[in-house]
Amino acid sequence: MIADKEHIVAACQRKDQKAMKQLYEELAPVMLGVCMRYTHSRDEAQDILHDGFIKVYENIGKLKDASALESWVYHIMVSLSVDYLRRESNLTYYDMNSLADLAVEENEEELDLDRVDRTMKEVVAALQSLPASLRVVFNMRAVEEKEYEEIALLLHKSETTVRGYMARARQMIIEKLNKKGIDNE
Repeated sequence: MIADKEHIVAACQRKDQKAMKQLYEELAPVMLGVCMRYTHSRDEAQDILHDGFIKVYENIGKLKDASALESWVYHIMVSLSVDYLRRESNLTYYDMNSLADLAVEENEEELDLDRVDRTMKEVVAALQSLPASLRVVFNMRAVEEKEYEEIALLLHKSETTVRGYMARARQMIIEKLNKKGIDNE
């Protein structure tokens, strides 16, 4: 993405406004998409994005490896998105006893969105209809391909709880798509 990461990181560390603007312009569109996966609205995502870039600029001196710039910014955006959801009380966690029947085997069956015979708009609507806590876990696991252990650490939950959330999210997506006449078999 960014051609000369070492140069732009060094310039941002010196608080060079031109470099900071370039960093924002190059990464903001992708990072806005990351934030939008966790929020209910574009406005919320843009607020998180702007707060995220403030954090990036304040902490860029701590970045040791310029080649990891995009990944570092990405992790900041995800962390702020999850924190935002927690603060706004949108992250309602489910009682694991109610999810006991959704035990996930080690070789879990992934939701195959390629087999869904509908528009992407319907799939996105099903994802957005998930409660925030389930949407966060689904995004981290299915979209970002994070391991359950890493998700559990990020959310301060047990791995079993995170697996239960993922199972419940998959079940809710399938139910939502089936109601629209989409067969996932």
